[in-house]
Amino acid sequence: MEKRKPVVKSDHNKSAAKKTVKAGKGRGKLGSLKAWAQEHYKGIENLFMPSFTPDFKALDEEGIRHDVRNSIRHGFFSMLISGIGVRTDEENKRFIKIVCEEANGKILTGVMISQKNLAEDLDMIRYAEKIGGTHLFMYPAYSLRNAESEEAAYQIYAERIRATKLPVVLYGNFNTFRRSGASVRIFDRLADLPNVVAVKLTQPMNMAAAFHVCERLGDRLLIGPVNLDFVPVLAKHYRAQWSGQWNVEAVQSPEKPYAVELMRELNAGRYDEAMEVYRQLEPALIAFYELQAPLIVNGGHPWSHMKYFQWCGGGNGGLLRDLHEPVEKVPVLDEGARKLIRDTYRKVGITPVEVPDEEFMVGKTAYMRGARAKDMPKTPAYR
Repeated sequence: MEKRKPVVKSDHNKSAAKKTVKAGKGRGKLGSLKAWAQEHYKGIENLFMPSFTPDFKALDEEGIRHDVRNSIRHGFFSMLISGIGVRTDEENKRFIKIVCEEANGKILTGVMISQKNLAEDLDMIRYAEKIGGTHLFMYPAYSLRNAESEEAAYQIYAERIRATKLPVVLYGNFNTFRRSGASVRIFDRLADLPNVVAVKLTQPMNMAAAFHVCERLGDRLLIGPVNLDFVPVLAKHYRAQWSGQWNVEAVQSPEKPYAVELMRELNAGRYDEAMEVYRQLEPALIAFYELQAPLIVNGGHPWSHMKYFQWCGGGNGGLLRDLHEPVEKVPVLDEGARKLIRDTYRKVGITPVEVPDEEFMVGKTAYMRGARAKDMPKTPAYR
């Protein structure tokens, strides 16, 4: 298949990021941010995780900046900044600041709003606006646990969304049609708010639930299925013009940006070409779903595996801090898992980095500074 230029171009995304701020000033004009999103919130958005120094005492700023540049190399239009492993609000804000500084308008930067209470959520919203975040990912999980009714849940979302001028993406954890009713009714109301622009359909989700969401919300919100096998069907009938906020590096590399190309072809209405791209990436997609889906059901993610995927495609890598979670939620990245990941890449024509795994453990930039695995403390998520 003919190689195409990456979807992300510096001048395009710099313009898009500036238009985000400008569009936010027109909050009172229904549809202004939704129109911005239809034009610019398009393609693949990755999940951007922090890098820490090998002693896990601080953020590795050089490694974080490396990963921003590598996300641009992949062709992603945006990154969702996820502070997995950060210990304090101050450290999380520092992480967000580094990402936004390095992005510098070349790629969009989404900030997660999922703090412990309303005051902390509002503080993070204000910080995101100040530091240059281009949009918000809204999932007030802690507050929703105490919601006693649909109306209470709606108000939890609404009071946060109305506090910002930034575009908002909702987290749609619907699972099955049987369980999606209340959530869809709440989101149906939220979709009318002028700065709510998109909804992520997370994994795992069945097609009936995805269809239900699209029918109820697709006239006002951009649909972002995590399941790439859903995208061709949904893109044919709805505004499913993006996917992301997951470890999409598992199915592509900067040299072979399969997921980015898949979305480009679908958004252009070239379905035969899109399905040829899908054919090439499918083995890697199946392997990733088999790894991650059962863990999400149990409330976890394979974080070390996800960092390893990113490192194999030129990212900084580096182990995350110990999250003190059971292996049912956060499995150990062992030798067998590393081999499976690398073999899966080769099956889809991607050559993973050919350097010692020790570089992954400490992180690429730290390894170049002379750090080695022997200098690290215990690493329970890796063996």
